[in-house]
Amino acid sequence: MPEKPRQPVKTLSELLQDSKTSDKRRTIVEYIHHHSDEFEKVLDNSFSRDCDLKDHILDLVDLLSSTLMIRVIEKAITDDDSQIRVKGLQAAYRTRVDSVNVQVAHILTNPEEEFEARKWALHILGSTDPDYYVRKIMRIARDVSEDVQLRKEAVFALTKIVNDKTLGTLCMLLGESSVEMRQAGAWALSNIGAPESIICLLAALDDEDESVRDWATRGLRDMDDARALQGLADAIRSSSPEEQVRMTRIVIERRSEVILRVVSELLSSEDSDVRRTAAWALSVSPYPPAVPSLKTLLDDQDEQTRDYARIALIRSGELDSTDLKLG
Repeated sequence: MPEKPRQPVKTLSELLQDSKTSDKRRTIVEYIHHHSDEFEKVLDNSFSRDCDLKDHILDLVDLLSSTLMIRVIEKAITDDDSQIRVKGLQAAYRTRVDSVNVQVAHILTNPEEEFEARKWALHILGSTDPDYYVRKIMRIARDVSEDVQLRKEAVFALTKIVNDKTLGTLCMLLGESSVEMRQAGAWALSNIGAPESIICLLAALDDEDESVRDWATRGLRDMDDARALQGLADAIRSSSPEEQVRMTRIVIERRSEVILRVVSELLSSEDSDVRRTAAWALSVSPYPPAVPSLKTLLDDQDEQTRDYARIALIRSGELDSTDLKLG
C-alpha cells in the first residue's frame, strides 16, 4: 500500500502568517521559544524590509519571553512605519518595558512624530519611570505651543504623579486662555483631591466655563477638608440663582453639615427655581434643622416645590407617608 505523501514542514514565516487564533499563537510562541535562532533571523529580515510579518510578530509579543519581547519592541518602536511604531509602543506600555525609555523619550520630544506615538510614549514614561520623566511631562502640559490633545494626555499622566510641583502645574492650567486646558486642569485636581489645591479650585468656581466650575465644585465637595467645604458653602451663598441651582445639584451628594446647612438656607430664596432645587435636595438628603423652612414651603406657589417639601418632611420623620399627596 503506497505511503501517504508527507505534508511539508512549515517554516516559521509561514507559521506566523497563520496566527489568527489564540491557540495558534500559543503554539507558534512555543515553537519560537524552542527555535530562538530561527526567530531572530525572521525578526531581522521582517524589520529590515517592508514585510507584513511585522504585524504578526507584534500580535505575539505579550506571550514571548522577556528577552525576545524586548527585542521585538526595540525593533518596532524604531520602525519607519508609524502604525508599527504605535503598535510597538502600545506593547511597551502593556508590558511595562522600561529598557527602551531612551528611544521612547526621543519619540515624545519629536514634534514631527504622530500624535498617537507621542501619546503612548508619554504614558510609557509616566508609568515606568515617573520620577525621572515628570519634568518632561510637566513641560508638555504647560507648553501652549504643543498639541492640545497631547497636553491633555500629559495632564492625565500627572494625576498619577502627585507632588507639590505637579499640583502647581495643574493649578497653573486653571489660568490658561484655552478652555480645554482649564477643563483638564480642573478635572485633574478634582480627581486628585489634594488639600493643597483648595485655593486653586475655589478660584475656579468663578471661571467663565460651566464645565470648569462643575469640576471645581466636585473636587471641593469630595475633599475631607473643612476649608474646602466651607469655601464651597460660601461660594454657593454668594452665587447667582442659576449657579445656586447647578451647584446644589452637585454638592448634595456630600451629606456634610456644612453643605446641608447652606442648602437649607436656600429654601428661603426669592427665586422659585432655587427653592424648588433646595427642597428636592433635602428630599434626597434629609436634614432635621431644615424642617421649619420646609413646612413653610408646603404653601409655596410652585407645585413641585410643595411636593419636594412633603417628601423631605416625611423622610425627616415630620409627616406620615399617608400625607404624601403629590400633585
